[in-house]
Amino acid sequence: MDYKIPQTMKNIYIILFTILATLLFSCSEGFLDKKPHDAVASSQAITTMNDAEVALNGVYSGLKAGSAYGRLLTVLPDVMTDAALASVGYTNQLGEMYKYNYVPGTGEVSNIWARGYNTIARANNIINSIDGIEGEQSEKDNLKGQALFARAIAHFDMVRLYAKAYDPANATSTKGIPYIKETKLGSPERDNVDLVYTEIINDLNQAKPLIQDAGSPTPESYDYFTKASCDALLARVYLTMQDYDNAVEYAENVIQDYSFSLIDDQAEYASMWLNDEGSEIIWRVKFTPTDIGGSPGYNYYNDAQGPPSPDYQPAEWILNLYDQANDFRYEVYFHEDALTNEGWTATLVDKYPTNPLFTDNGANMPKVFRLPEQYLIAAEAHAELDNDGLAMGYLNDLRATRIAGYTDESLTGNALKDAIWDERIKELAYEGHYWFDLKRKGMGFTRTPQANTFTANDLSVPSDNFRWQWPIPQDEINANENMVQNNGYN
Repeated sequence: MDYKIPQTMKNIYIILFTILATLLFSCSEGFLDKKPHDAVASSQAITTMNDAEVALNGVYSGLKAGSAYGRLLTVLPDVMTDAALASVGYTNQLGEMYKYNYVPGTGEVSNIWARGYNTIARANNIINSIDGIEGEQSEKDNLKGQALFARAIAHFDMVRLYAKAYDPANATSTKGIPYIKETKLGSPERDNVDLVYTEIINDLNQAKPLIQDAGSPTPESYDYFTKASCDALLARVYLTMQDYDNAVEYAENVIQDYSFSLIDDQAEYASMWLNDEGSEIIWRVKFTPTDIGGSPGYNYYNDAQGPPSPDYQPAEWILNLYDQANDFRYEVYFHEDALTNEGWTATLVDKYPTNPLFTDNGANMPKVFRLPEQYLIAAEAHAELDNDGLAMGYLNDLRATRIAGYTDESLTGNALKDAIWDERIKELAYEGHYWFDLKRKGMGFTRTPQANTFTANDLSVPSDNFRWQWPIPQDEINANENMVQNNGYN
């Protein structure tokens, strides 16, 4: 369970100690008194390989939490757009975010920030300690590489939320977030966006040669960060930066240099979403029956107690993008069900159909990196570079595995870019990409009301709305005299 960061003494900011103390204990506890039970605290030196392994478990635990990929980072990027509409009878789960009423004190805003820097603290503890302990060098390198990856991805997600979109024209003058590489007392200022992205790339370039893996997709490999994970995240980072040459390079690394493969069989594809195993998965957030971080499908289906009672349902325009008769993604991703408690029938998101291992929790493991995203990154980046033939090749390759009887198309220019955009929406729907995609492309949205939907379903959020940049949490502002709030929230 996640808690808000507690109030701390004004002008005393302990950026990582504060975070480590908040996630498991009451808001009434002092932040110096407690530490998480599942990690070596930042104030406690790592002196053995066992300490380092426990600390790395804590890193992965932070990333799978409900305030990370276990729920919020997987669900909010679609719920906060026109891709999802609140159902009649919804429980106001994520309601302030959905209605764009969030403020610096909103729980989701505070919890994601706290959890992000908590993960960074745990990663830093490994990075800054591992070289000084005894152990096999390859094992130490592997632990350090995974910690560097975790530090990079945590900062990447947070800079995309709490700062403006990366714009090459002004990235050096736009405030980002503090890039934290050490656990220490202080009142850090916000680094500029360009520096944050530079540090993310540096961490990933350091991580890749250190990580030890076979490069093949098996449950044992995609439970952990791998060299392929580094390439996949670098491709995503460079696409966000509009650095299309590098985006192509790293996406093609993933496609060509490892043993992942697109799935062209509907039953096998459905099994991947049900059982969380498959040849397309690069990194999944590992759950076990006794250690489940969250339930990303809860707000979309919620049938653990009987008939579905969803908070959010897919927008009709999303459903209409698919060739419903021939594209097997439609049958895998969606399910029409009678909501007997409400007296109506609806098509619901069923991309998280409950892994048989987690029936008590109704959970599936979020699949943060999948091979199809890399095909889409390569296609989009090539199209932006006017390499239309190469872009079309990747688009055709992906479509041919999903759509029965598909015949290769030949598109160019804006028609090709529009087709890649639509395919990205169809392939990655409800996995936590769409809000970030709208933001990086400078696009707003307008929701279209439909039957059996509720408040805020006609919301329009233009691309220049200040809420595309989340507020810095109020507790952070109170605790750090150097932390500047984003415009619009003062």
